Amino acid sequence: MQNVNGYACKRLLIFFIAIACSMASNVKAQIIPAPLHKVVNTGSFQINTSTRWFTNLQGDDKKWMQEYLKTLPVALSEGTVSDKTNVITLVVSPLKGTTNKEAYHLQITPQDIEITANTAAGLFYGIQTALQLSSQSTPTSMTIPCAEISDQPRFGYRGFMLDVSRHFFPKEFIFKMLDMLAYYKINVFHFHLVDTGGWRIEIDKYPNLTNMTAYRPAEDLDDWWSLHNVFCAKSDSNAYGGYYTKKDIREIVHYATVRHIEVIPEIDMPGHSRDVLCAYPGLACDGKDYMTSNELCIGKEETFDFCENVLKEVMELFPSKYIHIGGDEANRTIWSTCPKCQKRMRKERIHNVADLQNYFTNRIEKFLNAHGKTMIGWDEILDGKVSKRAVVMSWREEVDGTGEALRRGHHIILTPTSHCYLDYYQDIPYTQPKAFGYIPLSKIYSFEPIPQHIADSSLIVGVQGNLWTEHVPTCSHAEYMSFPRMLAIAEVGWSAPQAKSYTDFHERALHAIEYMESKGFHPFPLKYEIGPRPEAMTPVHHLAYGKKVTYLKPHHEADYKGSGNTTLTDGMLGDWGPFGSRWQGFYGDMDVVVDLGFVQEIHSVSASFLQVLAAGLLAPNKIEILVSDNGRDFTSLYKENCRLNDHINYDIIKHKWEGSIKTRFIRLHATRDITWGNILSDEIVVK
Repeated sequence: MQNVNGYACKRLLIFFIAIACSMASNVKAQIIPAPLHKVVNTGSFQINTSTRWFTNLQGDDKKWMQEYLKTLPVALSEGTVSDKTNVITLVVSPLKGTTNKEAYHLQITPQDIEITANTAAGLFYGIQTALQLSSQSTPTSMTIPCAEISDQPRFGYRGFMLDVSRHFFPKEFIFKMLDMLAYYKINVFHFHLVDTGGWRIEIDKYPNLTNMTAYRPAEDLDDWWSLHNVFCAKSDSNAYGGYYTKKDIREIVHYATVRHIEVIPEIDMPGHSRDVLCAYPGLACDGKDYMTSNELCIGKEETFDFCENVLKEVMELFPSKYIHIGGDEANRTIWSTCPKCQKRMRKERIHNVADLQNYFTNRIEKFLNAHGKTMIGWDEILDGKVSKRAVVMSWREEVDGTGEALRRGHHIILTPTSHCYLDYYQDIPYTQPKAFGYIPLSKIYSFEPIPQHIADSSLIVGVQGNLWTEHVPTCSHAEYMSFPRMLAIAEVGWSAPQAKSYTDFHERALHAIEYMESKGFHPFPLKYEIGPRPEAMTPVHHLAYGKKVTYLKPHHEADYKGSGNTTLTDGMLGDWGPFGSRWQGFYGDMDVVVDLGFVQEIHSVSASFLQVLAAGLLAPNKIEILVSDNGRDFTSLYKENCRLNDHINYDIIKHKWEGSIKTRFIRLHATRDITWGNILSDEIVVK
C-alpha cells in the first residue's frame, strides 16, 4: 500500500511539473514583444462573469479604460477597492526603478490580477500582456497562467504607417488594424492621407479636393498611370476610391486614443501633389498642370495660403503633437523653369531649387510651431537647414539620413527602406504577390535602431514600419503584407536587446499568426516560408574570385553600391532582393573588365541580373561578353539582344557563355535604354 501511495505521489508530482512547464512554455511562446523580466509560477487565474475590476484612474483615463474593457471577450463588472479575490486591480502608482510612462508590473495569482504602472498607458500594456497569455476556456471564461512580469519599452515611438492614397481602405478596416497594433504594443498610427493616388480627407474650405480627386477611373495603379493619372467623379460607373469625412476621422482618432495609439496625419507637400493640382490648377507652376507636374508652386503666395488653411483643419481633427508634412521626392527641376519660383528665389536670395524647397519647409514649420505642433518630415528636409525642433523620419540609407540628422541634433524616427518597408516581398518572390524588393521577417527583426558610436542615443525617438500601397489593393492584402512583420517592428521597438532571440521570436510569431487568423486576419503563412535564395547561402569559388575589376562605366556610389569595387568577384551571389552588399547597380550601362592575372583556359562566363520592375530594377536588353589577352584588343564571345517581358515584375535572369578559350581579360558589357532605374548584377562567374 505504501508503494502504491508513493507511485501516486510521483504521478501527481509529474503532473504538476508538466502543468508548470506547459505554463512556462505558454508564457514564453505567446508574449510579443518579449518582456524585460518574467517569472512563471504555478496555477492560473480564471476570469469569469463574476470577475470584477477596480482602478484608481480618473477622468478621461478611466472613461477610456471602461470603454476598452467592454470590448473584452468576457464581460466584467466594476468593483471597489475592498474587493480582494476574483478581481483585476489596475493601479497607477510610481514603479520602483523606472519613470518610463509605458512601464508596468503584472502579477497574476490564482486569486487576482494586479497591474501597477506609472500611467494609464502602462496599465493598458499590462492588460495586453495578460490577454496574450490567456486562453478562452468557455464563451464566458478565460484562463491566465500565474506569472510576474516587469516590463517597459526601449523606445517611446513604435509606429505603423498606412498609405491610404494609392489605395483606399475603409474606416472599419482602420479600426481592425488599430486593435491588432495595440495588442502588440504599437503606439503610433502614421496616417498617410494624401499623395498622388487620391485625396482622402474632407477639407471644408477646399471641397474640390474630395469632389474631384478622391476617385479615379481605375483601381490598379498601373492601369491608372496608363490613363495619364486622370481623376473622376464618384458617380462614374468605374470610379474607385473614397475619403474620410471629418466624422470618420474623429471616430478613428477616438478609437485609437482608447487604445493608447497616437494618430499622426501626413499631408504631403510640396511634392506628391498631383491631386491638389487637379482640384486647384492655380497652385501649379506657370505652364504646368497636374498631368505634367506633381509639385506645388513655391513662388505663389496662394500656395502657402492653401497649405496653411488645410493644416488648420487637419490640426483641429488630430490632437497629436506631431504633423507630418512629407517633403520627399519633389521634382525640383519644375521650379527651376518657373518664372514665379525664380522671382521668389531672387527676392529671398535663394541660390538653388533645393534651398527653395527648404524655404517652403521652414515657412510651414514656423506655422505649425505657432499652433503648438511639431513638424515631422522625411529625411529630404535635411537638404536644407531646419530647426532642431523638427523631427526627421529617416528612410534613405544611401544618403545617411540617420547620421546627418544625428550630427545636427535632430530627434529621429528610424524607418529605413532596407529593414522597415512592408510593401517588399517577404519570401521567394516567384511565390508572392507583386511587390518591390525583399525584406523577410528575419531581416526586420535583425534591425538595430541605435547606430554604433552614437553620442546621444536619446535622439532616437523610435522605429516604424511603412506599408506603401501602390500594389496593395485590398484589406486582406494589407494584412498579409503587414503581419507578422509588424510584430518584428514591435519587438525591435519595445524589447531590450538582451531579451531578443529570433529563434524564440519565430516560435512566438507562429502562435501569433494562429491568433490573428482566429480574429479574421489574413497574415503571411510563416510556417510555409521558403526563405533566402539557396545560391546566396554559400560562396562560389571560381577563376575570377578575388580578381581586380576595372569599371569602364561607374557603378552607383549611393544606390545599390554593393561592396564597392570587389562586389562582382567576391564569390557571393545575391539574395532575392537588392539590399546589402551582394547586388551592384548601374544606370543603364554596365561595362566592366575582369583581370584574371594571367592567360589561362576558361570554359564558361556567366552573370545574373535582377529584375523588379516595380522598383525600377531592369534586366539589360543587350549583353556582350568579350575577351582579350592584353586588355586592349577584345574579341566578342557572346552577344545577345534580349527579348524582355515587361509584364513579369520579378525575375533573376542569367546569361552564360560556354566553350573553351585561353584569355586573361574578360569584359562584360550590358545595357538598357532607360530614363530611370538601374541594372543590377551580383557576380561575374568564370570557370
